[in-house]
Amino acid sequence: MDKAQRKKIAQGVMLVVSVALNIWGLLSLLQTIGTDVGLNYLNGLRLLVRYVVVVITMACGIMLLSYFAGTLKGKAKNILSIAVCTYSTILTIPLFLTFVCCFAVASGHPVPMVNEICYELQDIFHPEGVQYLIFFLGSIMGIIFLAVPILSTYCTVKDIDLIGVILSKIRKDKKVDAADCEQSCLEISETSISVSEEDETEGN
Repeated sequence: MDKAQRKKIAQGVMLVVSVALNIWGLLSLLQTIGTDVGLNYLNGLRLLVRYVVVVITMACGIMLLSYFAGTLKGKAKNILSIAVCTYSTILTIPLFLTFVCCFAVASGHPVPMVNEICYELQDIFHPEGVQYLIFFLGSIMGIIFLAVPILSTYCTVKDIDLIGVILSKIRKDKKVDAADCEQSCLEISETSISVSEEDETEGN
């Protein structure tokens, strides 16, 4: 089996698994919001746990599908990358808004479809300060889930190896630091030699 065949098999596995995870995530979401799609195992879980299952499943499926898109070439890569990014953004915006709206619910201003989630979080995290910390961290998570796919898609479309750029920047900074250290050591050494020569001259 040559390299091209192994790549095609790997791509096929990634596509199948990513699609399966996305379908499972969407069905889990429908089951969680009250539409019976046959995933009855979710009914015995707390509402918050059900949403955690949805988020983890969808996140894994979207990341794998995005990685699959990056293995393609030409227009197919760009079109699928943009489509996955759009799909991810549409699904992530409600997650971000949910945590933002939790601040309002906790302050006594009910928000439809957010109330139950907020009450679940308040039931788990009793200290008010911890509750607001969870809302804040959840909002940050939503921002990250929004920003990362957009940045990744931009780099994919523009053929930018973001990891390579970061690593090269780190290596460059290390080389600069090493050069500065070497220069400082050389200056210290020259200063020490100069001082020693002066001391010998004064002694004579």
